[in-house]
Amino acid sequence: MLPIVGYTNKLTVAPGEVIDVMASSFGAVTYRADLRQIIQGDVNPEGPGYKDHLVDLDLGGERAAVAKPFRPGSCVLVPGQGALTSLQDFTLAAVVRPTLLDGRKRAVLSLPGFATIGIDASGCLTGEAGGQRLTSARPLSLNHWHVVSLSYGNGQLVLSLSQDQDAASAPPQAQTQTLDIRLPTSGAEECIIAASRGPDGELCGFLDGKIDRPALFNAAIAPETLRMLLGDFALLRRQRSLMAAWDFSQKMSTQQICDISPYQLHGRIHNAPARAMTGWLWKGQELDWKLRPDLYSAIHFHSTDVSDAGWKVDFSLTIPEDLKSGVYAVRLVPDGDEDAAYYCVFAVRPPRGRPTGNTVAFLFPTCSYMAYSNHRLGMDVPGTEIGMGRAVELDRHHMFLQDNPGIGFSAYETHDDDSGVFHTSRLRPIVDLQPKVKSFLGGYGSNIWQFNADTHILGWLDAIGQGYDVITDEDMHEDGLRLLQRYNVVLTGTHPEYYTRNMVEALQGFTDRGGRLMYLGGNGFYWVVSFNEEMPGIMECRRSEAGIRPWEPGHGQFYHAFTGEYGGLWRRNGHPPNHLCGVGMTSQGFDISEPYVVSPDAQNPRAAFIFDGIEGASIGDFGLAGGGAAGLEVDRADPGQGTPDHALVLASSTRHTDIYLMTPEDLLDPTPDWTGTQADIIRADLTFFETAGGGAVFSTGSIAWAGAMAWNGYDNEIARMTANVLRRFDDDTPFEMPEG
Repeated sequence: MLPIVGYTNKLTVAPGEVIDVMASSFGAVTYRADLRQIIQGDVNPEGPGYKDHLVDLDLGGERAAVAKPFRPGSCVLVPGQGALTSLQDFTLAAVVRPTLLDGRKRAVLSLPGFATIGIDASGCLTGEAGGQRLTSARPLSLNHWHVVSLSYGNGQLVLSLSQDQDAASAPPQAQTQTLDIRLPTSGAEECIIAASRGPDGELCGFLDGKIDRPALFNAAIAPETLRMLLGDFALLRRQRSLMAAWDFSQKMSTQQICDISPYQLHGRIHNAPARAMTGWLWKGQELDWKLRPDLYSAIHFHSTDVSDAGWKVDFSLTIPEDLKSGVYAVRLVPDGDEDAAYYCVFAVRPPRGRPTGNTVAFLFPTCSYMAYSNHRLGMDVPGTEIGMGRAVELDRHHMFLQDNPGIGFSAYETHDDDSGVFHTSRLRPIVDLQPKVKSFLGGYGSNIWQFNADTHILGWLDAIGQGYDVITDEDMHEDGLRLLQRYNVVLTGTHPEYYTRNMVEALQGFTDRGGRLMYLGGNGFYWVVSFNEEMPGIMECRRSEAGIRPWEPGHGQFYHAFTGEYGGLWRRNGHPPNHLCGVGMTSQGFDISEPYVVSPDAQNPRAAFIFDGIEGASIGDFGLAGGGAAGLEVDRADPGQGTPDHALVLASSTRHTDIYLMTPEDLLDPTPDWTGTQADIIRADLTFFETAGGGAVFSTGSIAWAGAMAWNGYDNEIARMTANVLRRFDDDTPFEMPEG
């Protein structure tokens, strides 16, 4: 287990700015904190060795370690603003589509302390008011829409449930339960949609399912009338008894929930449920919610949604003005045990508006870190061991995730109802965003992934004495080319898979205008993701069509709620990675990596600087990531997908193992011959080309490249070739496009 975990409120911070640290005890009594620059995070004895630097900064000495809970679950919170306190006769109504009925009690619509529509442990609808309960005769049906209501008038409480049948030609008959009672006139202070409050005042009873068109009336409305009203907002608005009607199709890209009644009882979402989701009236009429928002008036809530752990700040620190740009971590040491230390990793970016003088930038792929944050691929995905070709290795970080599911999921998991996780957040502990952590997918050897694999590149920059700045995906998303234009060279990490439109266009603009890009990874620039200015720290990804994906968004739900853009692959959204960097994803396998076989293009004089001091018919038959320089996830050149005609394919890997399979977007006919030993298309292409603006691009097309760079303490031909490229790319002399 991890005796202490924590997180910061930012993954990027500039000198002079303040960063907050939140920590929680999971067994620790006390802790102390220090600040470290992370240089090389791989602890493999065959690697270059772990390395960090202590920053001389007082972070306040020993502190008490306080336990703080995870509180997952999404809902809508509506303050009553005094309008709900004098309720007498009433009707609560909604259209609900449960996606999980597993024996837990759920709330659909709640006026805490007054009345609630819920679902009991047996899946039946319940209505509670005045200390009394009604229960439906039959349970709700999973993945079907139901019109539900609870009303009170003339001393009678009425619970109503009607289910829509897909093939029904007429509205179904409502089943009703009635009870004669007398209600108190205390009313409520708030309305909660998809949850309620427990005796301690905390939110509880979170629904897994969709809700559409929730409404509140100050009169008892007959069930058959409610169905007609909920199906027509214009008619609903004209009801004199209407107190609130929440239209989820309005302001879908925000946290706001709009009440279209005259009372204007607006609310806000909690823990980022999925918006822009197909509603009760959607029958496939339109696939883009922007064109028919009225059909997308549902929200999908989950008991496992997390957007912000919401922990109280333990302490804050101001980044010293003279602290150089780099990757840092606040290290939390519980009860004096340094072996159990937890690292809250973040980047110190260059000062805002003021260049540092460095001409090289390392692009810290925080979007990809967020996508993989707290992933459980080796524990919850049975096929992972097959894809690795070996048994899964588990350590205390993985066990912590299993013991604490409330920490929230990665974009590779599904919620408890098997629907995909659209949103991931950095405002919570990310236990795999630390040095010294092993993974499942890193191949034989070091078996590290994402951040830890990227420290092989940071360690190499340190080993050759190269000055550099660190900029994050969020920095590039916000500042674009204004930030990138400070540099001659931008280096990527090993797996920059997730990109916003701002990021793709900034990097393309950089190379088009003379910038030099060193893409030192594989499966880059693959998935479309988006941010939301109202909800900083959260990222949306909808895996629409094709691509290697653990889930799909569901019919009609391919467009992002945050931005309205079509989700899925950049290859299908006008920015194929081949156009940006010459290569694009072609296969993955997590066992053995291969060397590159040098091609005739390597003899082209344009590539002479790359092969300076490099000899032999193959390169990279070694490495810490699978034993070779080409592997794990590999990219190929393909003119049909945008690889420039003048690009040089300098070397290619061959005959990967049969664990390597073709990507779905290329596998049009699923015959058995699309495996690593049989398909030439499964390869990593080492690629170089110049751009019209005097820039250039060097792409390795392999996640394993950096693991080969780190082999033998960075003294090898792969590290030497990478240094050759960096040296020429950092030279101001423009590259020239070849004639013809």
